[in-house]
Amino acid sequence: HRDLHSFPTRRSSDLFFRKIVKDNGATLRLLLGEITEFTQAESGNGRLKAERAALARAVGDVEGMLASLTGFLTGAMERPEEVYRVGLNTNRLLLALGDLLIGWLLARQAVVALASLDQDAADQDFYLGKIAAARFFAATVLPRLSTEREIVEQTSLDLMEIPETAF
Repeated sequence: HRDLHSFPTRRSSDLFFRKIVKDNGATLRLLLGEITEFTQAESGNGRLKAERAALARAVGDVEGMLASLTGFLTGAMERPEEVYRVGLNTNRLLLALGDLLIGWLLARQAVVALASLDQDAADQDFYLGKIAAARFFAATVLPRLSTEREIVEQTSLDLMEIPETAF
């Protein structure tokens, strides 16, 4: 049985080859830099330390995935089959980037919510919900990116060497 996470879709391949590789990762580096700046900021008076730490780890995990995929692509210059290692992981990268961006947006909303609560905003439950969502996501979703990074880094070509008739 093949892991559906591994099969590249047109969107995930497009993301890596046409968006990231095409501009040498400049746009993505800019975005990751903005998220990293957020993780180092003090807004929220230290009440979002765990969420910021989870985001910082997630940025590192995404950067690790990108480094691996770029390494596989570079390796394909000498060993063309290495490009399969990229293809086996583009969905994983797409999903990881989505989780990272959602975590960042939720954390930004939590900063606004904390400021609103500090000013005794009328809709306190709404703002408490924003904070709870950011905390939940940081605690239960972002940690998965470390495992996804490890999977990317350890991707072998074993699956690609099995004849199609085996399936």
